Amino acid sequence: MSGGDRRTRRATEQELSLWRAVNSDTVLSRIRAKVQVPDNPDAKPGPLPRIRQVPAVEAPRPFARPAPPVLTRFTPKPVDVEPLRDITPGLDRRTARSLRRGERDPDGRLDLHGMTADRAHSALNRFILDSRTRGHRCVLVITGKGRRYTRPSESGFSMEHSEGVLRRDVPRWLAQPPLSGATVGIYQAHRKHGGDGALYVYLRKAK
Repeated sequence: MSGGDRRTRRATEQELSLWRAVNSDTVLSRIRAKVQVPDNPDAKPGPLPRIRQVPAVEAPRPFARPAPPVLTRFTPKPVDVEPLRDITPGLDRRTARSLRRGERDPDGRLDLHGMTADRAHSALNRFILDSRTRGHRCVLVITGKGRRYTRPSESGFSMEHSEGVLRRDVPRWLAQPPLSGATVGIYQAHRKHGGDGALYVYLRKAK
């Protein structure tokens, strides 16, 4: 057979049987080495290796925003306005009776309608101190009654009363310095002079 002419020869059946036997033993030995198949097939399998338990990791909680603070509106404590009676502390009987019946006209009056709180406070200070200097004893301060309005509710329309800011704050201002030292008392005005929307302010005598 020449060098350039290569012919293949088919293996004989004996050669194929021998090749299968060799490869079969080799593959089986490899499988046994990896799987660790016991030599005795009837032997009971050994205990399985213990699996280490890894503690569960708690999932991070979602970020929760803090609840916004509850804001409450500050409302100053109202100053009680004394009702006029025949016998009222700070007033003699005759003066108290005449004011209660609306028989005495005030020596001066101040109308705070339409003013802002700051402007009304300044005007009240000037008016009271100036009235006392002039020798006035009883003056009238008109604050207004506040607004009345209706709004729908589940049961229909209900009437509600919104007290005006000046109606609430004027008695408080009169009870604070420098006006507290100039006044004898604050009283509800007669309906002839404004009723719920006005106040009598009785002043001390100027020294």
